[in-house]
Amino acid sequence: MAMENVLRLDLHALIPRFASLRLHDPSRLARLVASIEQRGQLMPVVAVPEADGDRHWVLIDGYRRREALQRLGEDQIWVDVWERSVDEALLAALARGPDRAWEAIEEAALIAELSSRHSLQAIARELGRDVSWVSRRLSLIKALPEDLLDEVRAGRISLWAATRILAPLARANAEHARILLAQLAQQPLSTRELKRLYEQYRQASKVQRRRLVENPALFVQALDSREQVTADKRLAAGPEGAWYKDLRVVGSLLERLLGQVPTLFGPTQEAAERERLQQAFAAATTQFQRLQQALAEIPQP
Repeated sequence: MAMENVLRLDLHALIPRFASLRLHDPSRLARLVASIEQRGQLMPVVAVPEADGDRHWVLIDGYRRREALQRLGEDQIWVDVWERSVDEALLAALARGPDRAWEAIEEAALIAELSSRHSLQAIARELGRDVSWVSRRLSLIKALPEDLLDEVRAGRISLWAATRILAPLARANAEHARILLAQLAQQPLSTRELKRLYEQYRQASKVQRRRLVENPALFVQALDSREQVTADKRLAAGPEGAWYKDLRVVGSLLERLLGQVPTLFGPTQEAAERERLQQAFAAATTQFQRLQQALAEIPQP
């Protein structure tokens, strides 16, 4: 989108009306501060005139650039001033191409803001999207409690963790979700660690679930310790031990499959299903024959 009217304005003249809807990313902000300090502000922010005309402008896009300039102690900022309403500007900013990509949760928050005054059909039309896309974005906001949204916006919880783990947990047990969220504020877990914790939580008893959310870091340490012990045992056994153990597992599986033959291949079985099972058996047989061939080709001592 072409620039409309680039002006040099005082920072305090910008109204950060939508700051609470934007994500805070300390690492990106730090890189931007370093870039602006070295090369100056390369891209103007986007703002529109405040409705009351008191020489203030509502900031639409460029919240991170504004914060970076504040960190550097600057007093002024380059602004591309759009002569349109706030809602028109929000829709135009959201419709921009990938060079100005928004995070999904930011899109969701701005769409929620717009949906209080416009229909989803009108928003979809202005964004060049279908209504189902707009509804899916809106559902990101509706699915998350406000305290979780705050954590996502502050950059302390990833959107994936919030939508896939903490939001389902909150719906199932709001108290446990609050406890876990408080613990994560003190001792953050990686996405992988949080996923493992949630998997264990779903399988645990009521008492164990309480302990997991109250001491998530302790659970991760215990799991890491168990995995290290297993790895140590595998290392001690060497490839010979692993090969022997795998063969024992295969033998047990074959014994179980043998017992199921009368049922799975009986006269009442459908022909198509029997064919599917026989194809799977043929593929497994091929692998076993390859193993036999490999053993046969090894020179004898």
